[in-house]
Amino acid sequence: MVDDTLLQLGTVAVLFLIGIKEFFSYLKSRKECMPSNDFNDAILKELQMMNTNHLHSIEKAITDGNARLIESIHNDNIMMIEALGRINGKLSK
Repeated sequence: MVDDTLLQLGTVAVLFLIGIKEFFSYLKSRKECMPSNDFNDAILKELQMMNTNHLHSIEKAITDGNARLIESIHNDNIMMIEALGRINGKLSK
């Protein structure tokens, strides 16, 4: 009777050790499947480059818009000066 109990405890201990071994093997394989830091660094660099390109396009749009606005104001001022010149010319005659 004691031998049967000892045999059953030994069997349970062996199965427990095999389970622990398989658990750590699983954890090790899961760690190897995770992306490496190189991959994360590549993603980060790509996002930074996209952000830089996006900011550059926004800056270009603002600069172009400002240039068109300045040109429009300048053209309006020239038209007002011409109109005032015609008015002044009519008044002085």
